[in-house]
Amino acid sequence: MSRVKFRDMGRGRCKSGLVLVCLLLGVYAPSLAQTGILKGHVYDAETNEPLAYANIILEGTSRGTYSLADGSYEIKLDSGRHQIRYHFLSYRDTTVTVDIKSGEHTTQDISLWPDMVSMDVTVSANQAEKKVQQIALNREQRNSNLKAYRANVYKLAILSKIPDSISHEQVKPDELEPMAFSERTGSITYTASPERYVETIDANRASDNFFSEYDFFSTGGSPLNLNAEEVPLSILSEDITVAGPVASDAGRFYYLQDEPADNTWPAGTIKITVDPKTDNRPLFEGTIWYQEEQGAILGIDVKLNDYANTNTGTFKISNLRYQQSYAKVGDFWLPETTELSAVIEFLASKDPIFYHDEWSWTDYRINDRSIRNERLGLNTTQIQPDAHQKEESYWDSLSGRKHNSNVQQLESAKNYTEENVLVRTGMSAMRAFFRLPYQLEDFYLTNISDIYHYNRVEGHYLGLGLRSPVHPNYTYRLIGGYGFGNESYSYEVSGHHYPRGFFAGPEFGLYKTTVQQYQDYEYNRTPLDFFEFRQTLYALLSGTTQNNYFEREGWKAGLRFRLRPESFFRVLYLDEHHNSLSATTNFSLFGGDLEVDKFLNNDPAHPTEAGRNKGLYLHLHHDTRKYQRAQFLRDYNIREFGWLADAVWEMGLEEWDSDFDFNRYRLGLKFYWPVFSSHFFQTDIILGAADGGTPNQRLFTYNGFVVDDYVRYRPFATISYREPIVQRVSQLKLRYKFGSSVTRSIPIGFIRKSGIQISTVLTGGVVDDKATLEPLLPYSESEAQAEVGIAFSKILGIFYAEFSKKLYGNFGESYGFTIIF
Repeated sequence: MSRVKFRDMGRGRCKSGLVLVCLLLGVYAPSLAQTGILKGHVYDAETNEPLAYANIILEGTSRGTYSLADGSYEIKLDSGRHQIRYHFLSYRDTTVTVDIKSGEHTTQDISLWPDMVSMDVTVSANQAEKKVQQIALNREQRNSNLKAYRANVYKLAILSKIPDSISHEQVKPDELEPMAFSERTGSITYTASPERYVETIDANRASDNFFSEYDFFSTGGSPLNLNAEEVPLSILSEDITVAGPVASDAGRFYYLQDEPADNTWPAGTIKITVDPKTDNRPLFEGTIWYQEEQGAILGIDVKLNDYANTNTGTFKISNLRYQQSYAKVGDFWLPETTELSAVIEFLASKDPIFYHDEWSWTDYRINDRSIRNERLGLNTTQIQPDAHQKEESYWDSLSGRKHNSNVQQLESAKNYTEENVLVRTGMSAMRAFFRLPYQLEDFYLTNISDIYHYNRVEGHYLGLGLRSPVHPNYTYRLIGGYGFGNESYSYEVSGHHYPRGFFAGPEFGLYKTTVQQYQDYEYNRTPLDFFEFRQTLYALLSGTTQNNYFEREGWKAGLRFRLRPESFFRVLYLDEHHNSLSATTNFSLFGGDLEVDKFLNNDPAHPTEAGRNKGLYLHLHHDTRKYQRAQFLRDYNIREFGWLADAVWEMGLEEWDSDFDFNRYRLGLKFYWPVFSSHFFQTDIILGAADGGTPNQRLFTYNGFVVDDYVRYRPFATISYREPIVQRVSQLKLRYKFGSSVTRSIPIGFIRKSGIQISTVLTGGVVDDKATLEPLLPYSESEAQAEVGIAFSKILGIFYAEFSKKLYGNFGESYGFTIIF
């Protein structure tokens, strides 16, 4: 980055049409309320230097202001006595009492003393480290006043061939041969509490040979905060934590040097060079430009070291470079341009490809009251329904284009035709595959399994499922089909709706369906349910599945309460008939006809108990985790640290004429957080119980207790597939995920290039057959169970395999093995 352009976008002013209103407000405001002005300066008590961006807060409220560059502040207050708190990071808070008189100015200067106990800034070995620590402190303090912003963003990604005569490090734009592009425009919304980055894509287009219709490669919603102690990244969906080069602790990981910048930068700009001290963890290297007088970072140009290179087995990424320039917007320095570049090498091609993605940020709105936190979901991207239907004239009219240097290569990329048939075919296939999730969001058909599936009871099932458009306030489903094995029709009419302005709404269902036993996941079904798809493939190939099925016919109705975007509570009344079903088909693609009479109900040890079930179903689902906001390859199943709670309580009530009188409950807690580098630690805690009246079809079993996106972990992998955990269970599962940082150090070429992620699993638990709802404690008469395992994920990018060995206990097999996709 040869030069950073920065501008002061200033603050909004009253437009000419509002001049009269502004004047009237200015004349009559004092008469509307008895107010006065508190003003003054905030200083460092030791040096007497002004403190910029110190917080001045009206105690007991969220009202306040902050000091400017010279330490001055001013705030309007109601007349009377107030407690005012002065806050600055690493300084002691000071609270004073002031008396405000109507229509008068009250002056209050404050000197804050450094807090040596909580102070992050340490004694540094050299001047550059001290400067970096102070930058980190100032930036964190200043950004504490940034509550929200919205900005328009124009993005253009270009893929280019790199000539053989040029090395990756020396590549220049005018030497490249552009071959593909992805162009998109929209807006990005940020809120600080809760911290959310939500991108709305208004329009998008991509070349036919590009990977994806929507933003396949990207840094994600937010600019990288290099001021943070730990910078979370996701490269090809591998989570990596990098120590920040502009942080109070940067001197531990980097050699830092500072010198005056050249004359292409504003006067007073300091150039800080960042070099990693070690090469055995992912770190940044490069340059940062800092303007001392403004107290702001003007530009960033850094790369990730070689340790952060990653591989999927299909293609790999290296030479990842991040560049950003900033503009002053009001009192804040925010991104003006963001650039990401990398070298991509495909399995099918010997020629490396240069990837360059550039963003142009415009039209900022800062701390806008219209940005409502509760309206922002966890998803990082929202795509408008007609985003892919914009005409050429729309793109030609975009004003943000002129700020994007990638536009120079756009025409060449649009006119390029790939000659390598294998590369062209592979890129088209990947483009179609990664478009699928976006297409399914607007897909009015329900799950694929509602259209066709196969099992031993229904045989070949054909049907049609319709649903309402995706909407945060409602969902409606209409499903009907016919099973050719049991010659029976199935149907379902269901939905829930939150009326506008209400946090609760009705939920209902009328159904006659053939379902697997032990399933409680109907609320989380998506248009692409891999779990049921796997069951169909297994049944077609082997002629059988070891699942038990029963018929559920009846209705449900109740209320659903929305707690937050990913959290809800359901209270439902159930009135349904349960009917036992027998196997009806022996079909197998590989022959070996199944003896149907031996599997009258698939699971003779725990057959379905026919009868009428009337009672209550309570379900709480609370998710605090966040989708990754900074991702190189967008993977919407990856989330940052957080926790998930999923709890179910079901009651069959005999006094309501139910044939089943029972109680059962299940509680699952999942915690997931990064450790360091690409390593992650996960903890699952499970409690479940059912009393003696619980019918077999409502027992908890192999498929686990906590819903985590599309992956469902079993309590014990060594428990046989058909053996349910009957009455009470407690479980603690620890999973340590290594990522590909381990495979990169294995001296076997295939493994090093595979992109496989490895995790170890240790599970301990206790099981008890007592018919009681009391929580299962380790010191009861229960039987213990323990196992250890190793899991391999992202095999060829999509497969997951786990091997486990029983360490202790009497349940199930000694060894367990599973492979899924």
